[in-house]
Amino acid sequence: MKATDPIIVIGHRNPDMDAIASAMGYAWLLNQTRDQEYVAGRCGGVNKQTAFALERFGISAPLLIADVRARVNDIMANIASLNENQTLLEACQLIARTRRPAPVLDQEGKPIGLLNGAGLFATFADALSSTSVLALAKEFDRKANTALDTDSLTLSAEDFVQDIIPQVMRNDHDDFLVVDADGRYAGLCRKSAVLSPPKRSVVMVDHNELQQSVPGLEEAEVVEVVDHHRLSTIPTQVPIRFQIEPVGSCSTLITEECLDLNREFPAPIAGILLCGILSDTLIFRSPTATERDKAAALALAKMARLVKDGAEPTKDALMAAIHDLGNDLLAAGAGLGSRPVAEIVTSDVKFYEAAGEQVGISQVEVTNFSELASRLHELIDALHEQVSKEKLAMAVLMVTDVVRGNSRLIAVGQQKFIGALPYARLDDGTLDAPGVVSRKKQLLPTILTALAQLG
Repeated sequence: MKATDPIIVIGHRNPDMDAIASAMGYAWLLNQTRDQEYVAGRCGGVNKQTAFALERFGISAPLLIADVRARVNDIMANIASLNENQTLLEACQLIARTRRPAPVLDQEGKPIGLLNGAGLFATFADALSSTSVLALAKEFDRKANTALDTDSLTLSAEDFVQDIIPQVMRNDHDDFLVVDADGRYAGLCRKSAVLSPPKRSVVMVDHNELQQSVPGLEEAEVVEVVDHHRLSTIPTQVPIRFQIEPVGSCSTLITEECLDLNREFPAPIAGILLCGILSDTLIFRSPTATERDKAAALALAKMARLVKDGAEPTKDALMAAIHDLGNDLLAAGAGLGSRPVAEIVTSDVKFYEAAGEQVGISQVEVTNFSELASRLHELIDALHEQVSKEKLAMAVLMVTDVVRGNSRLIAVGQQKFIGALPYARLDDGTLDAPGVVSRKKQLLPTILTALAQLG
């Protein structure tokens, strides 16, 4: 990890369409307007909606980033090595050139030890005290593997730096061999680098809660936040730009900034951002949707050339094309079908906390509740497993009918919390939530209130 490494722009875990779109759009915009380099990332797999949008606009998914903690390969140096048959003279020449110990490798490229200055002087001590030049020349001609320090700690390039600090502190050496996954030499790492590792710089989009962020964020440096969710607390060492606005989609905020700067997104990026808005607002049917979302969508539709009749498209033509795209997008991601139950429950889960209790809320979209009956029992089992694994007070799967604008809730966990929810229980045990389509604005406040009152 170096000062020249790009800054990561990334959305929340289990990314939805808006998290992917806002990361891609903002990374592009920042690269056009700032001196640093930015790269879009994603913290999880691509769901069906996002896969449809990426294919529709011919663009690749962002880089998968599983963790932003510093690893040993971020702080190691690629120091030249010797093979075991080279001489001590060559070792001395290498050490003089690199000012570092000389790694000695076997025929497979795996390290067998280090040659350092202290070891070489110990080897040459008798010859140096002798008046015989021949004796010294004989020592120089010995094989490098005859004077090795084999007690040095060997680290894996993929180790997290924080995990190996105790080992390093207990070791008397200042340099450590680093190997790759196959055990072959990768470089050298200094103790001083382990004790003061660099931090990855991160721009958070579409979330501002640490528990929803890419793993390892507590060891990174958050430099900016752009979001449209409830306010949480992200500790920072210095003041940062922190933007949270009550709009239906983070992609709207990215688009507004682009327009404010008199910029225009490339057509594929504009199309992806438009899909982010349409997904998060359910084609403007969600109660979170605002006029700002519609205005941003119209601007993006022009940039994406959604209407291709050659003439300047009218607002009605643009809006018709937007709705056609939105319907295709929602259809691509809707339905339980034969999807693995674990994917349904975890692909869009978000965890929240109130009064010391934690709840997980997932959402899946369908075009008809008739799909639910055949999968209900296995979905309940998966939610029970989630409660146990994540130590939750309650796990809720919000099944949303995107055609009719209603939801059914499958809730498991502590009965006092489930019973406090103001939704009628149906014969199949699900909770009826008519008109509820937004996890963020409609369901989450209700659930957090129940946790706060009874927790």
